[in-house]
Amino acid sequence: MLLGDRVYHLQFSFEDKIFHIVREAWDNFRFQYGVIENRNIEFYEWNLSESAKQTLRQKWNELYLVQETHIQNQKNLEEDWEWTNQEKTKEYFQNNITGFGYFIKIEDPNSPIPKLFSFQKKDFISIKNDINRLFNGPTEVDRINVTTLPDTSSPLRLIANIETDTNRLIQNERKYFVRQFLVNPVLLYDQAFVKLEGKQFSLTLDEVKLWKHYRSKLVSELKLCILENDCKDWEEMTLLLRILYLQKSIEEGQIVFPKKNFTGFSYLEFTEIPVSILNTKQKEYDQILIEKRKEFGKGYHPIHFYNWESFLSRYQSFIEGKSFTEGVEFNLEGKNPYPWNINPNIQSGSKDETANREKQWKTYTKNIQDLYSYHLVLQNCTNELFHYLNLMFPNGKIGDEIFWTPLTNNVFGLNFIPSVAALKIDLRSDKKNYKFYPSYRNLKRNQIKDWTEKNITERFVPTSKIYSQNPMDHSFLFFTEESVWSRPIFGLANAIWGLGYTGIGVLKSPMDKGKDFGKGTESIFYSLPELFFFNIRKGHFPFLTAEEIPEEYYEIESQ
Repeated sequence: MLLGDRVYHLQFSFEDKIFHIVREAWDNFRFQYGVIENRNIEFYEWNLSESAKQTLRQKWNELYLVQETHIQNQKNLEEDWEWTNQEKTKEYFQNNITGFGYFIKIEDPNSPIPKLFSFQKKDFISIKNDINRLFNGPTEVDRINVTTLPDTSSPLRLIANIETDTNRLIQNERKYFVRQFLVNPVLLYDQAFVKLEGKQFSLTLDEVKLWKHYRSKLVSELKLCILENDCKDWEEMTLLLRILYLQKSIEEGQIVFPKKNFTGFSYLEFTEIPVSILNTKQKEYDQILIEKRKEFGKGYHPIHFYNWESFLSRYQSFIEGKSFTEGVEFNLEGKNPYPWNINPNIQSGSKDETANREKQWKTYTKNIQDLYSYHLVLQNCTNELFHYLNLMFPNGKIGDEIFWTPLTNNVFGLNFIPSVAALKIDLRSDKKNYKFYPSYRNLKRNQIKDWTEKNITERFVPTSKIYSQNPMDHSFLFFTEESVWSRPIFGLANAIWGLGYTGIGVLKSPMDKGKDFGKGTESIFYSLPELFFFNIRKGHFPFLTAEEIPEEYYEIESQ
């Protein structure tokens, strides 16, 4: 579902067993889905007014945010159980907390922070009062008493965040830290920041002037947060870290940014890039950096900071070889450099209380896994999309506008098969326009004039010049996407190949710990649908460079 510049789609995570509603930029989605995953993209446009489009996007945003709240609540309950499960509750305040990984417990007498903020005496008194209030409380921990689990009955019902005492303590501790830091700064942990070395990463005089202007804007915002005390703890931490990384960049004359811990959901695993491609990728990132710097320099706005930091995080994931996940917070964990004076008599939760917290967490987890479950046929990426649309707009109407004739997500409608669903939508009178974005392999094949090379050589994996084996794929012999009627024949060959590969994998298991055996079973699994005329396997292209992507890719993009 493409709405504006954002795509909403579904992806199952084997890690948390949740069918995730993914919201991402169209550019990112097209590259990941159409190039790396090598899949065709077909768009069917509805004839909608601007107000209807806005309503549709709002509903999908709500759906996305409800799921994110469910997932965050599940994490909060897990965290609260871990809290009650500690042997000594007071040790919690010496545990790692998100955001503190950028600092160390050594005073910094040369910090520019006090001078940048230049608090007046009355402001200083206000900050001191805030510190004392947070410092002196709580001396006791009042456990939450959840007699009934929060509602997980509907994917459409707006829900509130579950805030446990553990959450509140962490929030207070972060706020306490920010106020202490403004009064008595500590040193930054240099290894928690990335300094991009090289002439291409040097700041120009105009950029230094602009970044100083941004810094002053951030200082004003954080100052207001502190004096009014109306900002969330993560907002204060984000503003502070933005001030600090701009300051470090100005001092170094180079681009410096905070590292992030990539722990969120990512539907594509990071694949280690061969050395032969790394240099080319580095040059590509250098080119993108030029464009992102121009965007960041357009003016002070939160979205410019978010886009800039998102790119820098992607750069970090490339440098460190990790899978990128989006997020606003700077999330490295560490200990608070300003420990609280906690009452040493506080004890951890009783065994019954700890067991109750664990039960709440596990039950809530099971409930949201059931609510956002996946099934290859009954609840896959296609029919679940229709399921959500039918829930949001049961009559196919937005206000008085009829924007589509609802398609059933019932298995007997065969709409779980993408090609069948696409055909039905294509035949509908409510369709306005149709756009087709070929996959990377099809774009390359379309350039081939010779019939034999295009339909035989490129179909056979060992002779293909377009495709090469990579860690994301299992072993197979033939691409079966090209034609439907010959698919079972080539699928049978793939299945036999998979059986042989699995047999060899059994013999090699003591040496490779079952790696080839697993690849062989995957090959069989993806070959079976081909015997019944269905194609799932497309092959992946994770190691492509920009110069390998056909010009048609960008021409279609610009339409």
